[in-house]
Amino acid sequence: MVGLLRGKFQVVLLTPKAKLLEARVGSVVLPAHDGQMGILRNHCPTLAELGFGVMQVREIADRSDAFYIIEGGFVRISENHVTVLAYAVTTFEGKTAKEADLMVSHAQSVVAGQEYIRSQQESISRKKAEYIIQMAELAAVQSPEMTDQ
Repeated sequence: MVGLLRGKFQVVLLTPKAKLLEARVGSVVLPAHDGQMGILRNHCPTLAELGFGVMQVREIADRSDAFYIIEGGFVRISENHVTVLAYAVTTFEGKTAKEADLMVSHAQSVVAGQEYIRSQQESISRKKAEYIIQMAELAAVQSPEMTDQ
């Protein structure tokens, strides 16, 4: 058990609605308000404002890597414990493969300029659509359009 925990630290991801993640992980990359922020074990104590982008969580004990689109918030790092308080989060977790494919397909159509009016009604911005596609690539989620390329 000691070998498994070497190099890992505790991460908690919270939104106003729910706790989305609580796990021991090997690394985290966050979208800080002024660029990407990488976190490893024994990171110096930090409090930072989050921006808009993809949060990558790697080397999670007992599961695969996780990816989230973070829409602002704050991160607190202290004594190998990282707490992420995000205003809003989008993820593929808890979705079926069909639902994830549909998200990616819709995001691709928004980025391609199709369905612009529909996207405005559903309040998915072009930037968020780009992050959904990036998250899909990181998580190896394939939509029908991605497999045709």
